[in-house]
Amino acid sequence: MIAFDEALDQRDRWLPPGAGEVPLSGVAQRDWHALTDLLFPVLVLKEPALAHNLDLMARFCRANGVWLAPHGKTTMSPQLIARQLDAGAWGVTAASPAQARLFRDFGVRRIVIGNQVVDPHGIEWLAGEPDGVWCLVDSERAVELMDEGLAGRGPVLVLVEMGLAGGRTGCRTPEEGRRVAAAVRGSRSLRLAGVECFEGVVSEPGERVDGVLREVRGLTESLAREGAFDGLDEVLVTAGGSTFFDRVVHHLAGGWDLSTPVRVVLRSGCYLTHDHGSYERLSPFGGRLPDWGPLRQAMEVWGLVHSRPEPDLAILGFGKRDVSYDMGLPRPLTVRSRDGRMRPATGMEVFRLNDQHAYLRLPAADELAVGDAVGCGLAHPCTVFDKWRSMPVVDEDYRVVSAVRTYF
Repeated sequence: MIAFDEALDQRDRWLPPGAGEVPLSGVAQRDWHALTDLLFPVLVLKEPALAHNLDLMARFCRANGVWLAPHGKTTMSPQLIARQLDAGAWGVTAASPAQARLFRDFGVRRIVIGNQVVDPHGIEWLAGEPDGVWCLVDSERAVELMDEGLAGRGPVLVLVEMGLAGGRTGCRTPEEGRRVAAAVRGSRSLRLAGVECFEGVVSEPGERVDGVLREVRGLTESLAREGAFDGLDEVLVTAGGSTFFDRVVHHLAGGWDLSTPVRVVLRSGCYLTHDHGSYERLSPFGGRLPDWGPLRQAMEVWGLVHSRPEPDLAILGFGKRDVSYDMGLPRPLTVRSRDGRMRPATGMEVFRLNDQHAYLRLPAADELAVGDAVGCGLAHPCTVFDKWRSMPVVDEDYRVVSAVRTYF
């Protein structure tokens, strides 16, 4: 069993020198300030934004009669996943049996594995954990492999996955979906429990998103008429990344006329921290759902100015080992001078990253000096969390109020 209050130590690179071993539960008692007491670079999570985002998504789900199983791969943090469950999440989504196994240790009762399981050892794990776990199938071959591996054990609950042409996984037509469903119904160890898709592979809302969601609904209704879900307590219909969950609600929430109740589950994960990138641009909150107001960015990285070698160039002390760069470079937000003055990072741009350094373009007349700190917003939280073993949580004044651990 994992000790989730495992002490922080020198492997947690933001921990100040001389701190010794500090249990997570004891971080707040140290009265640290993130920008004066911790080692740089430091990645912080802002508590007011986390609380706002948890509340906003919970209220949205309640108002629309849907449930939430957020993607746990975003954070892989037992402390943050516990907060999502405490805020009303129905379950958690995993990307693999290895993650699902870890989430069981986190205490998660319901887990949706958002992929097919064709790894023999993953299938073996499923055989021992059939209760409260769902996974996907999108081919008759996958059904055959699972049925062989389970060898009569189970039943394991599976969802037929629908997909988009040119996208990732999933059946490309309802006819393919029906064939896969028929294979599941003819298996020894699998039980058809619903239909799924992941529409987040599309970069903009439109007919491709709406079309696959209509197919999910149509296939679910067609299979129900054939008696595919008879004997189940409920049918699970799930979709919804962090960008188009409003379209999922539009197409799938309510209006079901089946003999078996339908539970519609969203799987958004990045809503928790939001970002300064694609989620900021595409999130329904504050955009297509203006009445709900926006999510708030909860994640920032702070690095010191290591060099000002040219009038319009500064080098910051963080890089690819510390921040995401796959969906956008860090966005300078705030400068903190050595005397504690804070100001907007006006006219500044990070235009390149090395392993440990960021190249900052700025006006030649700017007073930014070596030793000043620059705070940046980040894009794509999923590829930030996996770079940090732990991170401090701060209030609006950057006082450290807690810390979270990650398990990648």
